[in-house]
Amino acid sequence: MLGSMFIFDIMSGGYTGVEVLIILAAFAATVVIAISSHEFAHAYAALRAGDHTAKMAGRLTLDPRAHFEPLGLLCFLFVGIGWAKPVPVNPFRYRNFKRGNFWVSISGVLTNIVIAFVCSFAFFMVDRFGNLDNTLIFGLYWFFMLMLLINVTLAVFNLLPIPPLDGYNLLVSFTKPNNNFMRFMRENAMIMLLLVLFIVPVIFQVSIIFLAREYLVDAFLSFWGLFI
Repeated sequence: MLGSMFIFDIMSGGYTGVEVLIILAAFAATVVIAISSHEFAHAYAALRAGDHTAKMAGRLTLDPRAHFEPLGLLCFLFVGIGWAKPVPVNPFRYRNFKRGNFWVSISGVLTNIVIAFVCSFAFFMVDRFGNLDNTLIFGLYWFFMLMLLINVTLAVFNLLPIPPLDGYNLLVSFTKPNNNFMRFMRENAMIMLLLVLFIVPVIFQVSIIFLAREYLVDAFLSFWGLFI
């Protein structure tokens, strides 16, 4: 669980009090930015598809107050798993259901990937050329690194084909909702989430989400390394 492990590592990492505060502030900021951007993207994609429901509900904004529930945000920050308010959509208002559902489902993931890719360049530059003894550079280093890690993690997690995650809704664009696989995932969603998030990592000491994240992060940083 990203939040709890991260906070424990920071507290035991030999950082000064000021450095710990900077890192924790960067962590909180990146969580808020990543999730607000993700939810805004869903609302914007729905509007483009012909559905004004999210806009009418005040969700077509980057203001985190429109997207977060206090308890869900606290769980994100301290446990690493939380929730935001679901973006309300009405698929029957899409001009084309399959196309609209596809873009609404994938929009949040794509937004997180784009943000991560851009921030990977900033992190690469600060890591290679920055002086971490400088307080500002130290803060930028952690901010861009966490923007990279958290956005990739959020994108990978949401691609899981488990309701109510985006990956499941994405499959709805290509499959019939009552086929055996989709029905199984709906009926066993909680069990599948527990398997992926807790049971498999504990038994096999590996997290599918974190493994995929590491491959993507390495790919982004290696890409910039080809040019700089």
